[in-house]
Amino acid sequence: METGDPPTGTRMFPASAILPAHSAYDVHRISFNGILDRRPAAIVPCTTTDEVVAAVRAARGAGLPIAIRGGGHSVAGHGIADDALVVSLAAMRGAHVDLERRLAHAGGGAQWDDLDAAAFAHGLAVPGGTFGDTGIGGLTLGGGLGWLMPIAGLTCDNLVEAEVVTADGSVVVAGPGGDEELLWALRGGGGNFGVVTRFTYRMTPIGPMFGGRIAFPATDAGEVLDRLNRIVAEHPTAIMPTVSLRAHPDLGPIVGVLLGIVDGSAPDAITEILRNGLTPLLDELGPITYLELQALTGIMPFGLRNYWKGHFLRQLDSPTFRQLAEAVGAPDAIGQSFILIEGLVGEGRREPAGGAAFGQRAARWNASALAIWESPQDDAAAIGWARRVADILEPSSLTGGGYVNYSPVDETAERVRAAYGTDRWERLVAVKRRYDPDNVFRFNHNIRPD
Repeated sequence: METGDPPTGTRMFPASAILPAHSAYDVHRISFNGILDRRPAAIVPCTTTDEVVAAVRAARGAGLPIAIRGGGHSVAGHGIADDALVVSLAAMRGAHVDLERRLAHAGGGAQWDDLDAAAFAHGLAVPGGTFGDTGIGGLTLGGGLGWLMPIAGLTCDNLVEAEVVTADGSVVVAGPGGDEELLWALRGGGGNFGVVTRFTYRMTPIGPMFGGRIAFPATDAGEVLDRLNRIVAEHPTAIMPTVSLRAHPDLGPIVGVLLGIVDGSAPDAITEILRNGLTPLLDELGPITYLELQALTGIMPFGLRNYWKGHFLRQLDSPTFRQLAEAVGAPDAIGQSFILIEGLVGEGRREPAGGAAFGQRAARWNASALAIWESPQDDAAAIGWARRVADILEPSSLTGGGYVNYSPVDETAERVRAAYGTDRWERLVAVKRRYDPDNVFRFNHNIRPD
């Protein structure tokens, strides 16, 4: 048998299946999170819905659970699983725009760079994530916090239809004219219900914007928070306030603010609130396009070690904010670790027509410790730091749960359930029972059918 040929007992897999003996196996199983080293039974690259159907049926025939890899950016490593069949959508990156209906259609493996480019050419956008190489699938199915939230809501709020391959290999349309309850579940309920091969979104007109980076010494942390709260109160649809607390190699502990004014508000009124009486360490605010705004955070490379943990907060007071600022200067805040704090504002605080499974609308902030480092020798320190920051946040937590798109590899079932609340959880379980009663799609923030 030549290298790459399927061993006896796996002949039912599609011809494209990449098995452990294949020379490209290690490349295809690389995870975003370097902590993980998982070995699937097979990886099946798919380019069409029919190929996804064949892969799902092959997995069922072989008695294997199924993991779904889209953009592959899952910190928890949901896209690659031991002893599972991985349905890889990495090649399904097509995106096109229906201008007449103002809808965008994208393949299940598309990344935000793909969708942003297709829509921006027409002065439109889908509210998306803040990292261009993030897959649209995972981000949408977990909620989707992004710059356009103030005027258009979360990514999942703008999902109007989806094509889904379910656990028995059927193809179902979620949305009006199809299963509207499944669409509700996909708006934040994760990858529990099948493989989404096509996403259809409502688009939002966009124009010239103003924004960029501005940073202050960590000693100004409390004052910066007060000013951001004032901006949101006076200009509720202007910005999604985005703060990073980190130890800068040259400037020391800093409070960095990423600003994007998306509703056409006059920038002077907003920047005056933020700048007046403070001395920024960095000030790069100015006219900016939506694509430039999307590119502000750069690209997060695969292979670094990651442990992220946080909470949606009902409030964030100045003493807690200052405590967080002090934490980024601690010795165990190693590597590229930082604390990310994103405001829930404007349309993001209201459910869309038809509702959504996403259950944290009453929160004011999403705050997470992002421990990012390189050496396995630093695992204990880095993970301990992230957990310690999460403990600081817990007294202010809205529900006891965090953002499922930022959760750690060891996220507990209790925290996942807390992210939705009892009523949404029971509704999600009912959808899970209909479409995946055997819990074949279990490599996610799992909603067990039992």
